Amino acid sequence: MTKKISISEGFKGEEAIALPLDILQMQKLLPAKKNLFITHIGYYPEARYHLRNRDQGCNEHILIYCSEGMGWVTHENRTVHLSADTYYLIPAGEAHSYGSRDSNPWSIYWLHFKGEDSGLVQSLKGKPLALKNTGPQSKKHSLDLFHNIYENLKFGYHAETLDYISFTLLYFLASLKYQEQYLRNSRLNSENIMNKCIAIMKENLEKKLTLQELSNLIGYSSSHLTRLFTEKMNSSPMTYYNRIRLEQACQYLKYSSYKIKEIAFKLGYFDPYHFSRSFNKEMGITPKIYRQQYYIPTEQINQ
Repeated sequence: MTKKISISEGFKGEEAIALPLDILQMQKLLPAKKNLFITHIGYYPEARYHLRNRDQGCNEHILIYCSEGMGWVTHENRTVHLSADTYYLIPAGEAHSYGSRDSNPWSIYWLHFKGEDSGLVQSLKGKPLALKNTGPQSKKHSLDLFHNIYENLKFGYHAETLDYISFTLLYFLASLKYQEQYLRNSRLNSENIMNKCIAIMKENLEKKLTLQELSNLIGYSSSHLTRLFTEKMNSSPMTYYNRIRLEQACQYLKYSSYKIKEIAFKLGYFDPYHFSRSFNKEMGITPKIYRQQYYIPTEQINQ
């Protein structure tokens, strides 16, 4: 008889953070300790043969989010199956086991946490929580919060950071329970961010604005901003920015007497040939031909 392979951790590409004991002791003294605080957090991609058995339960609450593939959780004398975009919360001290399906192993985001605010935990426990089908944003919003927690922990365990993470965790769990309210607010926030991005781009048409500079001004990471912008605008931030720079070039070609080389420099293209190639690719004609076809002399503009 072939023995079934089982692995609890150590998957290719996995990420995990376990907070040191002295930091966990310090967390109990923080103002947010009556809420919740994280002890472990991580991500297991395509976790084939993943299996955990805890007959006596765990000292912490456990939240598992299946982002891809399939797996299962046995808890409260029943087994439930998790598929993509499904959560499951196991309270501390309750016997359980969980694992991935061999034929289609799950990828999971997971975290362990403690705290005295048990009401929200009890309201979420013991049932699969599917993200509502509200479009591509439904999955991303919750994962953004998870990544926010993880990235902050990577930078260290300062008291202010731990306090912030405790409140973010509470917000994260609330976003699962109250999905409609959370997504409604997130959609409004996304619109505000897009408007701010575009305003910054328009203010910097005559400067070579980089993605990192734009991200810093918005207060998001470059990858986060790119995902959000692309979902909303069907274009990456830099593609959109270059497009409106070239639209401004059209205005200069049509209404000004600037030479093509001067227009290129004015819009941050320090290589006029690069400017011409970019313009031709976007507009379908060269700057020179565009000016020949559409240029309006100053005396006609003033008439």
